[in-house]
Amino acid sequence: MKYSRFMQGVLLSAVIVAEVSPQTLSAAPTQPGDRMDAAARLSASSTAAMGTAFVQVAAGNYYSVGLRADGSVWTWGRNLMGELGIPDTTAVSSMAAPIRLSTLPPLNSIATDGYGYQLGVTRDGTVWEWGSRPGYVRETQVPRVLPGLSGISQVTTLQKYSFGLGSDGSVKAWMRDQKSGDSGQPISVKGLKNIVQLQSASDYICALDSAGSVWRFTVNTSENQLHLSVPVRIQGLPALKQISTQHAYDAYGVDSSGKVWKWSSIQASSGTEKLYVKPVSIQPSLQVQNVYASIGYMLLVSRQGEVWMYDGKPGRSAVKIKGLQRIVSAAAGDTHRLAVDAKGQVYGWGANNWNEVGVPRNAGDGMEYAPVPIQRPITIRINGSLLPASFPAINKNNSISVPVKSIAKEFGGSLEASTTQEGTTYRLQYGQTTVTFRTGSAEAAIQGRSMALSGPVSMINGAVMVPASLFKQLGCQVDWNPHLAELSIQGK
Repeated sequence: MKYSRFMQGVLLSAVIVAEVSPQTLSAAPTQPGDRMDAAARLSASSTAAMGTAFVQVAAGNYYSVGLRADGSVWTWGRNLMGELGIPDTTAVSSMAAPIRLSTLPPLNSIATDGYGYQLGVTRDGTVWEWGSRPGYVRETQVPRVLPGLSGISQVTTLQKYSFGLGSDGSVKAWMRDQKSGDSGQPISVKGLKNIVQLQSASDYICALDSAGSVWRFTVNTSENQLHLSVPVRIQGLPALKQISTQHAYDAYGVDSSGKVWKWSSIQASSGTEKLYVKPVSIQPSLQVQNVYASIGYMLLVSRQGEVWMYDGKPGRSAVKIKGLQRIVSAAAGDTHRLAVDAKGQVYGWGANNWNEVGVPRNAGDGMEYAPVPIQRPITIRINGSLLPASFPAINKNNSISVPVKSIAKEFGGSLEASTTQEGTTYRLQYGQTTVTFRTGSAEAAIQGRSMALSGPVSMINGAVMVPASLFKQLGCQVDWNPHLAELSIQGK
């Protein structure tokens, strides 16, 4: 049997991961927009060190998004089209480490359309958006609240349409203008009640109700108006507790016994939803907690916290990804995968040409065939407030490097560059103090006096990075909390 080059990589990664030692902790992937199981979220949150554990991840097209227990949102990977929602960085093609979206309020859940547009639900039920702007090349929409929405608990989004699940089990729908990027007024989806999960793919939406029934409806626009079909219940399915969709017709679900089902449906002329392929049980020997569907494969997370990868080909069995333990949430992207364990640690594997896995791209083929822990996210506070930086801090060889220009701006300082035949020299002005340095050098001149730095000055993603200890040498109070991975700098 022949496979595409991508699927060969997917299956090879599963085989290689199976050889990882049992001590290697990792997690399983999720489909964009999937909501974490409530028990899994509670388990991860209970082990969080002051909220730093991740509780949900989403794998977009060459980029990633993660939500922590403290409600903060972190993003990494490709930013070529403004996918990450970070201001002033659209000239930067990717982020090599997680960066915090500091202007977002604490969120309870996140979703992505997979192509650069994200939504998040706050703890009071409002909805925020960020990411790529339709019709604008290399421009980003920084986080902003959507009007007219409240009492929302979960969202799912397509490129043009989005849907919100109300805390009362109702469903709202709204359209995003493909020229301005603005969202229209939400409307109620009639005929649905007691809904507990939403999934979207192509131009249709599946809704799972509290009784385990699946409802399906389609969406389209004409003359700048949103049109929804009447939701119909899919007949012939067992009662389900979780669903996942990827294709316009194929869908997957898990029942209360842990069996995974695949089905295909089509809308008949009578308006009813009929199955044209009888539901098939996938890997019936497994007891599955959640299924995550993607293009060409799916991930099965068992009740024991194991992860299995299945390509859906006739006669083939799911491959167990050994070394992954106590997995509670996952994300299955088109080319890479993410997973969260019970302690809130995120792991990634698959294609990493844009750093979407969460580690710097390797010098070889850009693939991470075995799951690796993402670089630890670092929070920076300046004078007690979150740093609104457009670039992340990096911890390398126990030396923390920070984006010097962003920090200088918060202190009322500046960073300038001058280039000569000998190279580029940077001049940091902090109050009455002048510091000069060059990239690649572990020395700086403070008021003309040469001083050693704890590490070399570097250039990462176009940002000038200096050791955080430089600010201590300038008289600032610099504190590092290793449990929270939080760096605090107080100006002198």
